Amino acid sequence: MLLPGLTQLALLLACGLLGGCVGGGEAMRGDGPVDIVSSGTPTLMPQTYMTMDRRCRPQPRPSAVVTEPPRHGRVRMLTRDAAAVYGPGAYAHCDGRIGRSLAFEYTSAPGYRGPDGFAVRVRYTDGETRTGRFAITLR
Repeated sequence: MLLPGLTQLALLLACGLLGGCVGGGEAMRGDGPVDIVSSGTPTLMPQTYMTMDRRCRPQPRPSAVVTEPPRHGRVRMLTRDAAAVYGPGAYAHCDGRIGRSLAFEYTSAPGYRGPDGFAVRVRYTDGETRTGRFAITLR
């Protein structure tokens, strides 16, 4: 992952301001971080989505739709436990708490090597929506 410190700082600031949370690393297209994965191997992406209330109790897992499918593989949505990453703000005391989160598993076409990626729209139970982009390099 490129510039993990800056990515995590930006992620912490965004989570603190918005009340929703993205756990793990953040993958983006363009000049942002890229996840490097093995070709043909199902890989759980590090970026997850979750919400907690002010008492750090996990709320229902968000839902999502894939708005831009990968060109050289497939993606599926999963539920997994992840640590909250909120950073400064009203939910900072929830950092590190474990909750059910929305995760994505990517699998490339067998033998494909090179760039790929996908985009999603995430909808939280309170109606808030966010977009996520995942950039992948297959080796």
